[in-house]
Amino acid sequence: MTERADGEIRVIDPQRAYTWEGWGTCLSWWANTELGTRDDLAAVLFGLDPVKVRTTKRQVELPGLGLNIVRYNLGACTWTERTRGRRRMVESPAIVRRKQIGEFWDGEHWDWCADANQWAMLTKARDNGADTFEMFSVSPPWWMTANGNPSGAERGQDDNLLRSNQEAFAHLIAMVTRHARDEWGIRFQSVEPFNEPSLNAWHAGQNQEGCHFTVEAQEAVIACLRRELDGHGLRDVLIAASDECYYSQAVNTWRSFPEPIRAMIGRVNVHGYDRDRDPKNRIALRETVGDAMPVWQAEYSEGEPDGLTMALSIGRDVRYLRPRGWVCWQPVESLDWGLLDGGYDDQTVNPDGHAKGTLEGEVTGVNTKYYVLAHYTRHIRPMAQILDSGHADTVAALDPTARCLTLVTANDGGPRTVTYDLGRLIRTGGTVRTWVTDTSDSWTARHYTREPDTFTSDRTLTVHQTARTITTLEIDL
Repeated sequence: MTERADGEIRVIDPQRAYTWEGWGTCLSWWANTELGTRDDLAAVLFGLDPVKVRTTKRQVELPGLGLNIVRYNLGACTWTERTRGRRRMVESPAIVRRKQIGEFWDGEHWDWCADANQWAMLTKARDNGADTFEMFSVSPPWWMTANGNPSGAERGQDDNLLRSNQEAFAHLIAMVTRHARDEWGIRFQSVEPFNEPSLNAWHAGQNQEGCHFTVEAQEAVIACLRRELDGHGLRDVLIAASDECYYSQAVNTWRSFPEPIRAMIGRVNVHGYDRDRDPKNRIALRETVGDAMPVWQAEYSEGEPDGLTMALSIGRDVRYLRPRGWVCWQPVESLDWGLLDGGYDDQTVNPDGHAKGTLEGEVTGVNTKYYVLAHYTRHIRPMAQILDSGHADTVAALDPTARCLTLVTANDGGPRTVTYDLGRLIRTGGTVRTWVTDTSDSWTARHYTREPDTFTSDRTLTVHQTARTITTLEIDL
């Protein structure tokens, strides 16, 4: 597929439109800390109103992101000894406490009070407007694994879930799904039993939970899970798979699944850690699974605070992968991996010999990419129709109810002028509302700033963009 060079007219075409399901985030580590109990974070991430967010130095008023998709991390850790077998969980020497997620079932007893912080944020997200929920597993519970270590097997290329526990693993997922529906008012639309299962990185010395699954093991778990969900009255809950790290891995996994297993999968999840600007892997995945199969880009992150790389990745995903949902990994994280900078205690030594660190956490600052993501999440809402924009740097969406066209475009170069042909959508000119974020670190940088209105002319819109900016344009039809 050939991109048009800058300066040519880009035609906004509704012919191959598809329906957008939303934007989201994973809970996991940040929500496992005391940040999971904070009302201001729930309001700013999942609501649309402006919110004053407490940071270590001051309060900062931020536009609400309105994220509607929430991915809940089913935990793998308990610190009690199992009576049968006299086993205890083995902890990786590299893991820290906030990356250990508590589990509800130790094989003998259910503890529905486990994982209180992450569950608190899940319910707060729902109360602030989130409406699409997925539960995913990074590792089966430690006691189901071969070595008792939820960070992975002794060798990264080996599966860690015992074959004898595949049914038990599926039973756990179904039981938590039903309990969440019946007791907590959370309906998981989907469950994902794997997390980057083809990677060889998940081993006993990893710094987080993880588990390798061969394709054959994935097939067995998917079949078990479908039976368990159906048997627990959860036929409406779809199975997502396989949350591979790279688009190319997702292609290989899907091609390896036999048709009966494919028929059990309701959506393909994939992570966005490919850094190649070449769209071939995204195109290959979409062609492999077919146009009818829903896809989510279910996890994205990088350690760049300005958000420009993220915006370009969103554009490529939408143009070539055509996902229905797009999810960031951790909204509050350190080392510029978050939308908000997080400060965590990963150093306090545990006197009992367990993983060091505590569940303390704070917001230390706001990265520019928070404002960059706001351009997309605030203006392209669930049920919008995603249109062909003519270029990967622009996402075009039509709100059919409000009769409003949105263009969000990322400019990673110098000043430029782009003209959009809107003739297939409008008959006359109209007002254009504009917001801009500068991804530079200048003290005069604009952060989701409303600019003066402009106007369309002769059913075209010409936009002058300064260097390294994200621009949102709203046109009433």
